[in-house]
Amino acid sequence: MFHKLRLQLAIINLIIIAALFLILTVGTYLFAENQMRNRAFGMGINFISDIQAGLINDMPDRGPRDQGRHPPHDEPPQSPRQPLEQPPEHPLVFFVKTDADNQIFFTSSTQPLDSASLSTLVQGSLRQKETTGTISLQESYYYYVKTPLQDQSGMIVLFQNFDHEKNLLHSLITALIIVGILCLLLSLVASLYMANRAMIPISSAWEQQKNFLADVSHELRTPLTVMQTNLEIVLDNPEGTIANQSKWLHNIKEETDAMAKLITSLLFLARADSQQPLLEKKFFSLSQSLLRSTEALAPLAAAKGITLELSIAPEIQIYGDEGSMKQLVSIFFDNSIRHTPSGGKISIFLSQSKKEITFTFTDTGEGIENMHLEKIFDRFYQVDKSRFKGGTGLGLSIAKLIVETHGGSIKVSSQLTLGTKFCIKLPIS
Repeated sequence: MFHKLRLQLAIINLIIIAALFLILTVGTYLFAENQMRNRAFGMGINFISDIQAGLINDMPDRGPRDQGRHPPHDEPPQSPRQPLEQPPEHPLVFFVKTDADNQIFFTSSTQPLDSASLSTLVQGSLRQKETTGTISLQESYYYYVKTPLQDQSGMIVLFQNFDHEKNLLHSLITALIIVGILCLLLSLVASLYMANRAMIPISSAWEQQKNFLADVSHELRTPLTVMQTNLEIVLDNPEGTIANQSKWLHNIKEETDAMAKLITSLLFLARADSQQPLLEKKFFSLSQSLLRSTEALAPLAAAKGITLELSIAPEIQIYGDEGSMKQLVSIFFDNSIRHTPSGGKISIFLSQSKKEITFTFTDTGEGIENMHLEKIFDRFYQVDKSRFKGGTGLGLSIAKLIVETHGGSIKVSSQLTLGTKFCIKLPIS
């Protein structure tokens, strides 16, 4: 599935790049052609104006614009105009004059065509409705500009050869196509690489989802199996009293409590995944909240022979959800008491600096190997896969979520046989 999706992403990306490159190539061609056409038409109109004014009687390679023109005796001599140069990039610029019957009676000396070809070119341009345009002859292209003679007895038609510009455009398009093909090949390689990179988090999320479903199924199936077994025992002894079957009923209650806890945790995570609001924030005393939470948990530690050490700075206020903070303490306490043997110690420390609130939870339990430290906040991840220590593998992931929704951070450090320390940093409200 992911291989096919990866290939689809690469192909879609390649198609998009190819479409953009095609648009760029066509746009470049049209823009360059339009610019050349406008430049040629502008030059042609200037030539026509000078021809009509009598400033040009021919199209020499080099020559003054006022060639063949003499000012009248009653006009003062004028300073000579700038010389009209046959542009090197337009070596084939010529014009003809036709009479009222569209017959050529004057041809500039620069025209390179034979009489028949020239006549075909002129007649073709005269048949066009537009005064400016392009016309082809024998695989050559010409710009033309035509205008009536001043006495309206015929037409002036000026031609500029278009082959040089066409060749330039074709060379440009060829170069763009070659570069484009190379770019597309490189884009294909890059697209496959990026698609592979994009698939990593997707495949990881897919794998996590499959593992999540498998873990949920396992965690629900086990207590259901225990409950079903104990119920069958109770039902097989209909004469028994509640007192002599309290053992089986107690087992059912324990598993029911475990399932309720698991479902509550799953609902909490589901709300977080769906971006639903998790907290009802307000200002409260974090110090007092921790003291009340630890007072309720102290008997559990004492029953197991574990010392509970508290160092809680007074009057630390925070803007957050008090219920979530109590849940946070309960998660860490439950985790520590399950992994700390009798005679051990659990220490809870709370302090405040100018920048942040620091909350640490330390135990002298069995510790965690370094290979597990980066994974213990993952859902359903358990260092010890056996069920005899209890736990569902969701507590620490919920704890991390609570801390992060309060804008804080959480770190863990641990050494085997020496214990584990969770350090939480919370911003000052």
